[in-house]
Amino acid sequence: MKNNNILDKPILALSDSDVLTFRHLVEGGVLITGGLGSGKSSTSGKALAMGMLRAGLGGLILTVKSDETLHWKEYIDKAGRSKDLMVFSAESGLSFDPLAYTWNQPGRGAGYIESIIELFTTLMAIGKPETRASSESRYFELAVEELMRATLVMQSLAAEPISITSMNNIIISLPTEPEQIETAEWQKSSSAAKLVEKLKERFNNLTDGQREDLENAINFALEAWPNEDPRTRSNVLSTWTGMASKFTYDPLRRMFCSGRYDFTPEQVTHERKLILLDVPVLEFGREASRICQILIKIVFQRAWLRHQYVPGCCNGGFLFQDEFSMLLHRLENHFHTVVRSSAIAPICLTTNILNLASEEFGENEPGSKTYSFLGNLTVKIFHHQSDIKTRQYAADLIGQEYRYLDNYSAGGSISQAHANFGGHKHLAHIVEPVEFSRLLKPDGENPYAEAIVYTGSVFNATKTNSNPKGNTYLRVVFSRDI
Repeated sequence: MKNNNILDKPILALSDSDVLTFRHLVEGGVLITGGLGSGKSSTSGKALAMGMLRAGLGGLILTVKSDETLHWKEYIDKAGRSKDLMVFSAESGLSFDPLAYTWNQPGRGAGYIESIIELFTTLMAIGKPETRASSESRYFELAVEELMRATLVMQSLAAEPISITSMNNIIISLPTEPEQIETAEWQKSSSAAKLVEKLKERFNNLTDGQREDLENAINFALEAWPNEDPRTRSNVLSTWTGMASKFTYDPLRRMFCSGRYDFTPEQVTHERKLILLDVPVLEFGREASRICQILIKIVFQRAWLRHQYVPGCCNGGFLFQDEFSMLLHRLENHFHTVVRSSAIAPICLTTNILNLASEEFGENEPGSKTYSFLGNLTVKIFHHQSDIKTRQYAADLIGQEYRYLDNYSAGGSISQAHANFGGHKHLAHIVEPVEFSRLLKPDGENPYAEAIVYTGSVFNATKTNSNPKGNTYLRVVFSRDI
């Protein structure tokens, strides 16, 4: 009987008797590390990409390097999947309004204000690891949440379209002095004032609960906010506008604030669509590009987690992120902890684990947060590595075993010379850290890259008569000529 379970589809052959299936990728995701020029993107990363494309999986692909879009188009064309490709860029004409999607998303989360607040709070925290955040910055973060909450309540009860630009227009036009509310100039020119007038017209149509919510929002917007200390209010406002103002100008306004969403997370899992975010970090600027891509990524991640996979319900999907350390956010660990039940395979490529530690986890050296996150990624592919911490981590992961250490001593006179031989057991790494610096790298003439693959399970290819139990690691040679 034919097995139609997408989880059992083969993705990547590691040996004649060992194959990574989609199930392996889904159960924890994949980490690929390697120093510059190690071949992690052009060999094992490419092989995984081609395997998933040929298996018919949909995916969300984020970009950091300028040439990634071109490479992915080549992969997709070679796999015969060009009809499934949707490229999102400033020139594509496509739009993805995250608030419009979140407000109208399928399921019980539709129209839930707190989900929008969490989205923006996460965006504002990019590049600000929680361990580095002071109590003062946390205070301003909570204050911005209160500001957003009041604005969203008023917009939703007024049945106004919600977008980043509409929220921003209201927030920057709130009164800054109590007396300002009574002035004709504010009442005529302020977006907030016009919203209040519309709410007065709709007041009788609201439920008791909605009226109570509106009273709380109005009290904050028209009383607490203008009476706030000017310096505090300025800091709260700048925290918001530092993120939101980017979306009030083209091309981000067209791309993210149109009220439309021309592609959705459901198209990845149910229609096998390939969504390629052509906004590379190294070309469009680190901060703006990161915010744009992480914004879409969070929306997709949350949508995928709401859908629990059962065989036959959908096709699953993948999330591919090269230079992963630049695309991290504070909700990342939660996503990787529970995503396996949604049949999404996260593929994460990074130069070394130190980049992950310092970028978002706020650790000067890999610590508990970094190792906790790495523990979620069950398939690990280690290419040539010069970073000491990553080499040590890989060696520790594979483990240690007791070995005999030989010793020899000699002494005595010429006529009475004697020698002693002996040995004792000691713990040693099964694969010494230095071995990861000796792995083969590709070059202009050599298309091959060597890697050590670890999954926590025994590889069939390592079972021999002398080693019937086998090993949990496997040396694999990948080629960029696929």
